[in-house]
Amino acid sequence: MDVSGYTTDDLDIFRRVLDRAIAEAGVDIPVELMARRLFVVARSGERDPDRLVAAVLGRIAHPSTPRARFSPPPLQT
Repeated sequence: MDVSGYTTDDLDIFRRVLDRAIAEAGVDIPVELMARRLFVVARSGERDPDRLVAAVLGRIAHPSTPRARFSPPPLQT
């Protein structure tokens, strides 16, 4: 996983987020999947630990993505 471009503070937040997510998830979610989810959301600029944990655990898709991106596609007629 490429961590270039992140500050030391960012990486510290990410470590704490993963530690917390692992503790909350138990063995239900593989750590590798949690790490991938974390970096996908972090790329969008999210740094709030609570929102990152929620995204890592799959509780929300992308906490910092505008709702418009999650609207269902239009019905085809």
